[in-house]
Amino acid sequence: MLTNLKQDLINKISATNDENLLLLLKTNYEYFSQKGVDVTDELSENDKAELISMVNEPFGSDTVSQKELDEAIKQWRTK
Repeated sequence: MLTNLKQDLINKISATNDENLLLLLKTNYEYFSQKGVDVTDELSENDKAELISMVNEPFGSDTVSQKELDEAIKQWRTK
């Protein structure tokens, strides 16, 4: 499985001519391949607290019904 994934990535990288994509991949690879890297290291304390709050929020707590969505769209279109 890992070998297939690696080969798939190699094939996709070899096939692209998008320099921006390649730079993005290189930058991300270099960042995430460092030992001890925590993606939250660069967040402020407020951003970390907000992230933790969002992770702990019950899934779907901010959803609305189709009827509520339809009504909101109807109001938006009449403005």
